[in-house]
Amino acid sequence: MAEDVLFQIAGYFGVAFYLGAYLLLQMGVVKGNGFAYAQMNLAGAALVLFSLFAAWNTFSAIIQVSWITISVFGMIRLYILNSRLTFSAEEEALINARFATLKKLDARKLLDHGTWRDAQPGDHLTDEGQPVEAVSYIMSGSVDILINDRCIAQVGAGNFVGEMAVLTDDAASATVAVNQPSRIFAMSSDRLAQLIKRNPDIAPHIEYAFARDTKSKLSETNALLRNALDTSDLAKTA
Repeated sequence: MAEDVLFQIAGYFGVAFYLGAYLLLQMGVVKGNGFAYAQMNLAGAALVLFSLFAAWNTFSAIIQVSWITISVFGMIRLYILNSRLTFSAEEEALINARFATLKKLDARKLLDHGTWRDAQPGDHLTDEGQPVEAVSYIMSGSVDILINDRCIAQVGAGNFVGEMAVLTDDAASATVAVNQPSRIFAMSSDRLAQLIKRNPDIAPHIEYAFARDTKSKLSETNALLRNALDTSDLAKTA
């Protein structure tokens, strides 16, 4: 009797793991190709298989053994892929600064869709009124923001350029020109769209990184405007 109860409990927990894994998958909490999903399905299959010793069903046993095998294969595959990942110092700096929420495998995919280059003074990252062909990240150096050939601001290392228009195909609101030797990571709009299409789970991380950068720039612009107004008020008072 006690053994029968134990088998039943194992079966209930096995079903719970199965349904819980599928529920979390549909909610977007876990990924279908991630460790957590494979582990939950492995646990569910193992428990259901154990419960079958109380009332054996060959066909159900075949399904559970197959599910265990597939789950173990997926986990081994993920382990091998992750263990082979390598990042350069500047790649790690970029990921830590802007894409820290990405898993290592997704971070590698993102980096592989872009290119690093050394930009020289006078190089343009965007041209006013023209489509934004790529989003760029300034790893080192700085750029001038030009409207009607007039420099209105400068943007330094640690910022994106073109992030507001690259996903919407809008024209650039300003020309962005490199003003000193700079290290740039760039991803074309086509490559970015391809990355998001093939890996939709990465999209929220990219959008979050872009939104943070845009918010930071707006805050800096507001601060500059306040300082300019304060200076103007002081001049009038004097």
